[in-house]
Amino acid sequence: MKKAGSSIKLNQMTIKNRFLRSATMENMADADGHVTSELLKLYYDLALGGTGLIITGACAVEQAARVWDRQTAIWSDTYIEGMGKIARMIQVYGDGCKSAVQLHHGGMVGFGYSYGAKETEYSLKNATEGEIRAVIKAFGEAALRVKKAGFDAVAIHGAHGYLVSQFLSPVTNSRTDSWGGSLQNRMRFVKEICYVIRENVGDEMPLLWKLNSADFHEGGQEVGAYAEVAETLVAAGVDLIELSGGLKDQIKLRTKLMKEAGAREAYFRDAVHPFRQVVGKSLLAMTGGIRSLPVMEELLDDGLDLVGLCRPLICEPDLPDRLLKSPDKRSAKCTSCNKCLLRIAERPLKCVEFDTFETIVKTL
Repeated sequence: MKKAGSSIKLNQMTIKNRFLRSATMENMADADGHVTSELLKLYYDLALGGTGLIITGACAVEQAARVWDRQTAIWSDTYIEGMGKIARMIQVYGDGCKSAVQLHHGGMVGFGYSYGAKETEYSLKNATEGEIRAVIKAFGEAALRVKKAGFDAVAIHGAHGYLVSQFLSPVTNSRTDSWGGSLQNRMRFVKEICYVIRENVGDEMPLLWKLNSADFHEGGQEVGAYAEVAETLVAAGVDLIELSGGLKDQIKLRTKLMKEAGAREAYFRDAVHPFRQVVGKSLLAMTGGIRSLPVMEELLDDGLDLVGLCRPLICEPDLPDRLLKSPDKRSAKCTSCNKCLLRIAERPLKCVEFDTFETIVKTL
C-alpha cells in the first residue's frame, strides 16, 4: 500500500509526502494585486503544517483577467519581488516543502467560483486571433516571472469554468474557427499555453495543470473527452494533472457530489482509472471531498500519486502533520459547509464554521 507520508519525484523535483495543497483563492493581496502580510502569514502556516507541495491561489496573468478585487497578480515584473517572499517563506519554514504558483485568467462572466466578484468583460466568442495570442503570451511571460520569483513549479488553472476551461468545453466555446468546434480545435489553446511556457521556463521546471474530470453541466464534456485532453497535455509537456470538476454553480454541485459520495468521500473517484491509463509517467492528483487518511491511501493505491486538499487546509493548515506525525488520525475537521467559498468573492479567505472570533460575536 502506498503511504501518504512517502516521497515522490515530480520531473526532477522530490515531493516529501503525498499531500498537495490545491490552489485556493485567498483574496488577500492589496488592491493592485501585490503580496501583503496577510498572504505571507497564510503561507507561513501552510508551510509549517507539513504539506508536501503548496500551490498558491489563482494569480492573474493580465490585469483584465482578475475576478477578485484582492486577487494576486503577476502580469508585470513589479510583482516578482512580492511573490518571491511567498516562495522564500515556504522554503525557509516548510521543511523541504515545494511550491508552485497557479496562473489564472477569469474569462467570460458567470462561470467558476466568482460569486459576486468583478467582471472581466472577456468574450471568448468574439476574441480576435491577436487577443487570443496575447493571452497565450501572457501565460508564458507569467510563468517566467514565477521561475524568477524562486518557485519550484508553475501551475495552470484549467478547470472550473475559467478561461482555459472555457476554451475546452463545448458549453462555453461556440467558436467556429480553428479555436473551436471539434475537441482537437478546442484543445489548441491549451497546447499553445504549454508550448509557450516550456519555451520560457525550460524542460526541468515542473508544469502542473488543474483539469476538469467532467463538466457536470448539460451539453458539457464527460470523462472520456477530458481523458483525451489529459493525454494531449502530457504529450505537450505537463508533468502533473490535478483532477477536479464542474463548470458552473460550484457550491450547489459540490453539495450534491458530497451527498452522492458518502463514505467514499472523493467526489471524482470514478475518474481515477481512466486518467491513470493516459497520463503515463506524469503524476496524477485529485481534489474534492477527501477527508480521511484511510480514503487517502485507498486513492493512492487506486492510482493517484498525490492527494489534493483545499478546504481542509483552510480549516487546519497543520492537517498533514497531524495525520502523519501525531497519534491523532481523525478525519479532517472541515465539514464542507462551503461558507468559505461564499465569503471569498469579497473578503479574505478563512474558515467561517470554526472561526473562534465569529462564534464569540454571534453570542453577544
